Amino acid sequence: MARIDEEFGLTQQKIVMDKNDLFDLAGNPAFISGIYNYCDRWCERCPFTSRCLLYATEQADPDLDDPEIRDIRNEKFWRKLQTIFASTARMIAEHAAEAGIDLDAVDATEEMAAHEREMDEAKQNELSQAAKHYAVMVEDWFKDEFATEEDVHTDTTVTSESGDEDWTVRDAVEVIRWYQFFIAAKIFRALTGARHIDEQPDEEDDLFGADFSAEDDEDEDFDYDAVVAKSARMDANGSAKVALIALDRSIGAWRTLQVLLKEKAETIMPMLMELDHLRRTAELRFPKARDFIRPGFDEEFSEFVS
Repeated sequence: MARIDEEFGLTQQKIVMDKNDLFDLAGNPAFISGIYNYCDRWCERCPFTSRCLLYATEQADPDLDDPEIRDIRNEKFWRKLQTIFASTARMIAEHAAEAGIDLDAVDATEEMAAHEREMDEAKQNELSQAAKHYAVMVEDWFKDEFATEEDVHTDTTVTSESGDEDWTVRDAVEVIRWYQFFIAAKIFRALTGARHIDEQPDEEDDLFGADFSAEDDEDEDFDYDAVVAKSARMDANGSAKVALIALDRSIGAWRTLQVLLKEKAETIMPMLMELDHLRRTAELRFPKARDFIRPGFDEEFSEFVS
């Protein structure tokens, strides 16, 4: 049990202990089931961190205090990711063994091939490509218009349309930058389940992000394929909704910059047009996405307005 993984400095004992800690955390009734599946991962601005299992597990991991581990361009990030994959694989193997399932005997060749085709179709989709193009546009715009940090005018403010909040240029830039790549990631995820939406466009219970199946999985008539398709439709709508929220907020942030920085208004207009096109196209592809009920955020007990 104490075999040393020389490459990553982890012991099997530590992984098992981490697994037990995770199970203890998951049993906490204060956590909202699945709330982290359809959030924008901006934990610093989220009112539900105390009710999020993912946030709790990240806070319990001392490695994540190291900024290099959070930097996707750093080798430590990829080493940490590989240790997570390794521990997850061990957990899956243990549970499979307990259930009497021989993972080595499972032939998933056909399923993997179908998955690869689905991923490729989503990557090549016009909506996915447009979202990537927007991210490149943002990068180019900031390189041309904000060459230095001093260009972010922290003393420039504007009152929001509701009149209850003052926005600075820096605020707007933070929002734009946060969602720059996030939009493409969520649109891609939504597109991977889009074909199931086409198959069953009228399933109203696919709009709830909590427990989507009331069937008994021990029933001999249990339809696994139907549950998988239902889960895919639910996730597609949920992912599309988060992407739409990010699009809405990005449009608001760019409009703020346009008001505050009038000399850049003309160069900002193409960004607004691109975002508006993305939003309209996403709404057409996922017509029920805005009706999706995200756990926590969109439920009746929540006072959080997205």
